[in-house]
Amino acid sequence: MKMIIAQYCGFCYGVKRAVAMAEECIGKPGEIHTLGPIIHNPQIVKRLSDDGISVVNDLSQINDNSTVIIRSHGVGPEVYTQAHSKNLQIIDATCPHVKKAQQAAHQFLKDGYRVVVIGEKHHPEVKSIVEWSDNTALVVETVADAISLSTYSRIGVVAQTTFSGDVFQEIVDCLQEKCDELKVSRTICTATDLRQQAALELASKVNVMIVVGGRNSANTSRLMQLCSDAGSVAYHIETAQELMLENFEGVQTVGITAGASTPDYLIEEVCKKMQEFDEMLDNGLKELVQDSIIKGTVVGVRQGEVFVDIGYKAEGIIALSELAYPVPENATDVVSNGQIIDVYVLDAETHDGVIKLSKVKADQIVAWDKLESALREEKAVAGKVVEAVKGGLKVIVLGVNGFIPASMVELGFTEDLTPFVNQTFMMMPIEVDPIKKRVVLSRKVLLEQERQRREEVLFATLAVGQCLTGTVRRIVDFGAFVDIGGIDGLIHISDLSWHRIKTPNEVVSVGDEVQVTVLKIDSAAKRISLSLKKAGSDPWLDVVQQFSINKIVTAKISKITTFGAFAELVPGIEGLIHVSEMSEERVNKVEDIVSLGEEVTVKILDINTENKRIALSISKAKEDTDRAEYRDYLGTQEGTGLTLGDKFAHLFKRGD
Repeated sequence: MKMIIAQYCGFCYGVKRAVAMAEECIGKPGEIHTLGPIIHNPQIVKRLSDDGISVVNDLSQINDNSTVIIRSHGVGPEVYTQAHSKNLQIIDATCPHVKKAQQAAHQFLKDGYRVVVIGEKHHPEVKSIVEWSDNTALVVETVADAISLSTYSRIGVVAQTTFSGDVFQEIVDCLQEKCDELKVSRTICTATDLRQQAALELASKVNVMIVVGGRNSANTSRLMQLCSDAGSVAYHIETAQELMLENFEGVQTVGITAGASTPDYLIEEVCKKMQEFDEMLDNGLKELVQDSIIKGTVVGVRQGEVFVDIGYKAEGIIALSELAYPVPENATDVVSNGQIIDVYVLDAETHDGVIKLSKVKADQIVAWDKLESALREEKAVAGKVVEAVKGGLKVIVLGVNGFIPASMVELGFTEDLTPFVNQTFMMMPIEVDPIKKRVVLSRKVLLEQERQRREEVLFATLAVGQCLTGTVRRIVDFGAFVDIGGIDGLIHISDLSWHRIKTPNEVVSVGDEVQVTVLKIDSAAKRISLSLKKAGSDPWLDVVQQFSINKIVTAKISKITTFGAFAELVPGIEGLIHVSEMSEERVNKVEDIVSLGEEVTVKILDINTENKRIALSISKAKEDTDRAEYRDYLGTQEGTGLTLGDKFAHLFKRGD
């Protein structure tokens, strides 16, 4: 197997300078800290920490009169001011190329340009450049970002020093259309261009590429992407321990490159490991390397241990404590005969004819890769809840301890999290830090995505007038929210019942299944108005059919107003007796004629079914009654000498 190391790889000038400046501080009196990791390499950061130079994330964590090392990515001007106010000794390890970008951004601002930084929005170097523009700079990471940018009269462009040169040029070409004057300071480090070009050329010539560097290193991740895009199989590793022998079986040529934050000794360790692999493959006999990960086949399962065939002269054994986390009661709960698994070699020497292996460690090493990949690609992973604690849930995901904050468990706040214990469900990584062994996940993100998907489907098929079945989820003073398939619609209190109600609780309760009609759809605001009463017939219309205009009926006074009185004909059906219809005489006060609860005889003057109004009259009912009585009376009288007009003129004033 032939190995080729890229012509340009490993420490760049700025990183090498920063590490050297930090190492010069080792042993100095007083506290020494780096403000953030000195470079994006966990091994170097740990080595400095072991030598007494710890990492802090804020100057407030540093005591006055201490030493602070500004990391290679640089900081904004405010940090220098704060450091001087605390009387800190400043060791400025900012990369000279980053300094150049910071100064260019500051000068563009002074000259009246709209500053645009081409780079990764969340990269510490980009943040520092933005701060030198008085936090006014716009950050453009993709061509799509550039296209969506507003137009300006003058734009000044600077770049993240490790940004892709090709993508930078594409963005600059797009920005030409966004202003009248474009001024570009191409602050991409030459070493970055050379390293990327060398990796790209090498990837086109080999079967497999190994990219060495921190997983939080932007330039290393970009090398990995370039190698993959070139069509080469590529593996991103931080240390030689992550290499797996089976990945190189049958491979003829291997290329090795490394990010700008990768020290030479890590590259040398990778080369040494690959030489060991080459010898093993040439000999045709698998030799064990301690602390390596290999594949094996389960050949025996007992309650407290598992035997694995690893293609070696001796079998491997996995103790129950090294099989899974949390430790299972029985090994059969985790693996079965014939299953192929990844195992970590705890000890390459045989003891009593067996090799000590660990599935837990292998899973964890692989798991961190998978978790970082899931974070980067925004993919969900399965996890099991093991404990509900203050502030959230402890979970096991891919064998690694993780945490879901309480605010990320459900769409709404959930006070009692104990029902989730022992549940297994999908969750989305939102923070993965292998160095701190910290994994933060969210179930809420996936629930929101699912709700959004259901919303899109529902809004695409929903129509005004459509009848649906839903479940009452929440009741408020002004109505009730109903789940109609993953989306909540509102039934306003006025649409809950045909009758007048004081509270929604008179009609519905949480959990009720109801038939509703869609009244209004606002797709932009994601709002749906529903009606419970319109899903059925109006009882008012059903009852009012027993009444007709000119009919004389008995009613009970239910409400008195200044303009008249409402009278209940039957429960739920009221009519209005206007003040002008209460008496033939002028009425000054309604209470002088009727009182609440009083039964009165009324005549139905009008029934307006559209507006559900009934007009009643006391005076006309009395006139009709009097007429009927006098007609009966006249039928029994003979020749009195009086005319009808003389006797009953007051009853026939109107042309009834």
